[in-house]
Amino acid sequence: MGKLLYRFIILIFISLMLSCSGGSSTQSVEDVGEETPSENTGGGSGGIVAEPVASFTISSSGGEAPHDVTFTSTSTGEINSWLWNVDDDSDFESNYFSFTHTYETAGSFDISLTVTGPGGQNIFTDYNAVTITESSTSTQTGLLSKDMQYDNETREYLIYIPENYDSNSSVPILFAFHGFGGYSQYFINTADFRDLADQFNFIAVYPQGLVCQDGTTWNTNPPGGDNKCSQDDIGFFAALLNQISVDYNIDSYKVYLTGFSNGADFTYSMACYQSDLVTAIAPVSGLMPMDNSNECNPNHATSLMIFNGTNDDSRPYSGIAGYMMSVDQTVSYWSNYNNTDSSPQTNIVGNIENYSYLNGNNSTTVELFKIINGYHTWFNLSFNGNSIEQLIWNFFSQN
Repeated sequence: MGKLLYRFIILIFISLMLSCSGGSSTQSVEDVGEETPSENTGGGSGGIVAEPVASFTISSSGGEAPHDVTFTSTSTGEINSWLWNVDDDSDFESNYFSFTHTYETAGSFDISLTVTGPGGQNIFTDYNAVTITESSTSTQTGLLSKDMQYDNETREYLIYIPENYDSNSSVPILFAFHGFGGYSQYFINTADFRDLADQFNFIAVYPQGLVCQDGTTWNTNPPGGDNKCSQDDIGFFAALLNQISVDYNIDSYKVYLTGFSNGADFTYSMACYQSDLVTAIAPVSGLMPMDNSNECNPNHATSLMIFNGTNDDSRPYSGIAGYMMSVDQTVSYWSNYNNTDSSPQTNIVGNIENYSYLNGNNSTTVELFKIINGYHTWFNLSFNGNSIEQLIWNFFSQN
């Protein structure tokens, strides 16, 4: 009975106190922190302001320089200031809620956000949050299939980039032209320079001729000349060399051409009509596609390595009257033009006769490999232990 009476008296006392204060309540400072007007609490005196808590999101944890990363605050509480340090120096990079920073150099970076508001200040740091690597200078190596536009035509080619190619160093380039009716994807397996390209660090290119009448072909004369079709293959070669020189670091003083049959004929044309672009040629089972040497207009001494069979019925060793010069006429023309020794050095191995005209201008040479009873083919030969591809590259590398 005494306890009930005591509780009743306490309730009456509290009721009297509330009626005297007009119904408001108070809270201790320990309960709410600093009593400051706040938008989060509707404003006005006596509002409760929560302390800010810094946090953020990152669009990317890193990549290859230069690399853009966007930072966005996800901080809570009332905030009126954001200060970002994202590259480990003493300066702040931004005072915006969200911003994008470009990393130009490699490294691992701590990300720090300082947020400030009426309720105080808070800092959050995410250590090693962004990792940037150096810009890659590596180039895709191996066999690639490419194309380009020239003279309103899509021109295709295969290009082999050696495994040790370095864009900081210029490299030689070898072009191999297929014969009439041929295709580069098959010819690369016949005249395969890929292992040599890896060993001696040069680029090998296998251009594709356009279809003309009853097969793919190379026009060996300038436009308007005695060609089967209208495409400008001579101009295409210049454009192709230029395109590859843009894509890769090419030594313009080491541009070599080889080819088979119609493709071999085309290398002679390049030595005559585009000699300023060509260092040396090595035609196989082809003929110089003109009936006299006056049609050839080189502007510098050019080394040649020539392979012809004496039983070739497509490109006869004796030439085609009114159309193609004989092999002997061709050797005589170039040895005279290059001003080589008049008498060759001779080396005979089996059915292969090798004649070397040395000491030409600018150290040029004219080499003839005369294959006795040889037919119209890309020769699968061995001369002093060297394949035809090895003979050709050894010759090119000396010019």
